[in-house]
Amino acid sequence: MTVDNAPPRIILNDDGSNFLYSWDDVDSRDLRVYLSRLEGTQVDMVAWCVAFGGYVTYYESTVAEPVGSGFSFTDSVKRARWARNRARLAEEVGDYVGFAIETLGEMGIPVLASFRMNDAHMSSDPTGPVAGRFWMNHPQWRIGEPFGYYASCLDYAVPAVREYLRRLVLEVLELFPGIAGIELDGMRSPFFFRDGEGRRNAPIMTSLIREIRRDLDEAARLTGGARYLLRVNVPRSPRLALECGMDVAAWAEEELADGISPGCYNTDFQIPIEEWKELLGDGMAIHAYANCSPAMGRYMSLKDYRGAAANAWAAGADGIYLFNFPCLDELAGLIPRPMGQRPFPTPEFGAQGWHPDLTEVRRALYEVGDAETLASLDKRFLFYAQPQKYRHYVPEQAAIDRLEPEPAELVWRAFEDWGESTRARIELKLVGVTVRDQFEIRLNGEPLPENAVERLHAPNGRDARVHAIALEPYSLYVIEPDASVLRRGENTLTVVLTERDPHLFGEIEVRELEVSVRHL
Repeated sequence: MTVDNAPPRIILNDDGSNFLYSWDDVDSRDLRVYLSRLEGTQVDMVAWCVAFGGYVTYYESTVAEPVGSGFSFTDSVKRARWARNRARLAEEVGDYVGFAIETLGEMGIPVLASFRMNDAHMSSDPTGPVAGRFWMNHPQWRIGEPFGYYASCLDYAVPAVREYLRRLVLEVLELFPGIAGIELDGMRSPFFFRDGEGRRNAPIMTSLIREIRRDLDEAARLTGGARYLLRVNVPRSPRLALECGMDVAAWAEEELADGISPGCYNTDFQIPIEEWKELLGDGMAIHAYANCSPAMGRYMSLKDYRGAAANAWAAGADGIYLFNFPCLDELAGLIPRPMGQRPFPTPEFGAQGWHPDLTEVRRALYEVGDAETLASLDKRFLFYAQPQKYRHYVPEQAAIDRLEPEPAELVWRAFEDWGESTRARIELKLVGVTVRDQFEIRLNGEPLPENAVERLHAPNGRDARVHAIALEPYSLYVIEPDASVLRRGENTLTVVLTERDPHLFGEIEVRELEVSVRHL
């Protein structure tokens, strides 16, 4: 299948499992209905996961073990369903992945075969069905501590590890020559070398990318088809990517990759796209990586998707990359339904607990691929939402030391044209405070008038009864500033501790900054 020169507006990653987990005994008709929801949307390309975990595959591989082929008896209802459905589809249509690629092709949507380069799912079940024999047989090739959960990832400094991935890529090219290309998903997970060895071993990774590029070009020559694309998901900034062993500048210099999707796994509303553009120029398409969650324990709303995409487009992105968007179907699987009802179309998961109203989220596929459409739509931007280190990236954090208080400055971006027809609402939490603590809030250096600020207080904080992320007692500041104070692009919210509770020391966390935009 040929792909025109215009970058895809939206690339949608499908992990391959959501469909297989959806219902007992799904068939090809169900898969067609599942995929038909992409027709008429702004999704111009699908990255379909073909291998994950300890390199088990969703397709009928002879290099690795197909999903579920390593066991026939299990105590896990969901794992049994997952394995049976893949085998059932293989019997019905020849190959689950092949049928998905074929069906998407009939819809005019090109497909990338996506390989999770170091997925650590087998960490939770090291003898289970996601742990392939190659991984199980070579524990000495794992990166180990101090990577915690990701200690089970394989070390790409080992030649056999690199060659194994390359053999899988060659197999997929032979089995599915009609794909648009290959995606190397370096965000599942971005750990390829032992601790501290990423930058030094970056030439090794570049060599692997070079070999796969040659394999793709040779495969295209043999089939007489169009040039295969090679895309890579990478950490959010050039510096972090290089520390993980990915020298993207070297790839660009040799024209090895056609595009990247930078991000931090959870959605980042201010990915430094400008840094990537300055480094790479126009020779490599950059799609902003957006997950279904901006932080642990929360799903993205439609307005959140709009905000993340609008900021990415304005920063110079060539498109939007959606990861885990089909997880909406996982939520649908929590809803009891009649036994005779087919899995698709799924029932919509309404607003529950602290989650936003998810019934409207699928509209994002019709909106986030166009910057002009987004300009006039209501949005929400989320910043400083997750304080702890996650994977390779320490998110922005802000705090005030009670004993040596300095103003906390939260820098955030929203590329909106503020005016009389635009309204902003800002919410901010100050965590670990009492009602005796007093603060002044400034926006872009200007103190906010009292009538623009409302302070609410949660004396018991937040725990698992209302949210997955616990908080100590906190105050919620609700701010409705005059549009004249706001700037298009970068803004700064400053929090000053003016009076402190004399019985306390330690830090006051300044977090969960939310900026909502409403167009009248």
